[in-house]
Amino acid sequence: MFIGIAIALCLCASAFFSGSETAMTAANRTKVQTKADNHDRKSVKLLQTLSQPDMFITGILISNNVVNVILPTLVTMMAIEYGFNVGVATAILTITLIVFAEVIPKSVAATFPDRMTYIVFPVIRFVLWLLKPFIYLLSKLTGAVIKGLSKDEEQESSISKEELRTMVDIAHTEGTFASEEGQRIKGVLDFYNLNVRDALKTPRVEIVGIPYDASYEEARDIILGNRFTRYPIYRDDMDSIIGVFHSKGLIYWSVDLDQELTQISDMSPLFVNEFHSIEQVFRLMSKEQKHVAIVLDEYGGTVGLLSHEDIIEAMIGQEIEDETDLGNEDLIESLTDNRMICNGKITLRRLNTVFGTEIPEKEDVLAAFILNELEYIPMEGDSFAYENLRFTILTVEDATLKRVEIEKMAEAEE
Repeated sequence: MFIGIAIALCLCASAFFSGSETAMTAANRTKVQTKADNHDRKSVKLLQTLSQPDMFITGILISNNVVNVILPTLVTMMAIEYGFNVGVATAILTITLIVFAEVIPKSVAATFPDRMTYIVFPVIRFVLWLLKPFIYLLSKLTGAVIKGLSKDEEQESSISKEELRTMVDIAHTEGTFASEEGQRIKGVLDFYNLNVRDALKTPRVEIVGIPYDASYEEARDIILGNRFTRYPIYRDDMDSIIGVFHSKGLIYWSVDLDQELTQISDMSPLFVNEFHSIEQVFRLMSKEQKHVAIVLDEYGGTVGLLSHEDIIEAMIGQEIEDETDLGNEDLIESLTDNRMICNGKITLRRLNTVFGTEIPEKEDVLAAFILNELEYIPMEGDSFAYENLRFTILTVEDATLKRVEIEKMAEAEE
């Protein structure tokens, strides 16, 4: 009778320790941290234990193994006492342990890790205190072995970018993240792989500059006729930019009209190459306290103008409305799962991200891709198919593609 009760207690203990190990290793530490920050005393103690996984795992394994060593002994004693076959009794014990002391408790703990952790923690805490000397010695021994094995190896990151992207996709599927939130996170992950060309939104043909010898009235008319805050100052053309003028400088200039434009402008503009890392350029702009950078090609010609806002938009994968966007058409007019209307200036990288397509990014923007595919300047109403996509030109102004419709075709239409 006594042996039977002892076997039942050992089975329960084995199930308890197996479930505890799974629950505590799968517990959400962020939730525990939040409760601890709100002065929940149990959560504070639990967080201290969870922050030392090697300690609590060692303690649980010692306890579980002790129980699992005692169990066969008790079963053998019981089999001999009642005349059962020891081999059969051991086989039954093995099956019972696997089902009731491993599979079931671990499955339950994996399903409700946070709830189970709070339930088992008081007992586990007492067991850890009881076995503290043994846990300490085993942890030191294990640490020495691991240190010796990893002596010449570089420590790998605990999680890769691809794993993070997968986690973001899963979170979006489960409804944890909205689509825009997922795009922001992915934008940050891709930020270090982008160059200036990927973020450039103001090409050379759209730069509004001021001649270096312009009078106050000429500069004022240019500024009042446009929506920008900063204007490049050039000598002969946009390949000869020598400074940047801030529109608020008009106030100081109006007080003393005898001043020259170059006297109230930043005459040390920041020049960057279109193939430079956007992350390095962002650091450089912050260090030099520049809000815009002049982008040059490999021949020294001006390619465009890059602003702080352009870099941040590339980072988060979304538009930030600033003075360059006011009165200007949105790059994305409408978007559904299978249909999109956008401006030809949208970058292919952003289009692929928001619309879930895989258009080759050999060109920078959608308009360049369309012109390359058609090999002529399209007219309104022209359309063509590329893989499972149909492109229709909706609006053309001055040979510029203002509105383009993109549709995902069904399998039958392909």
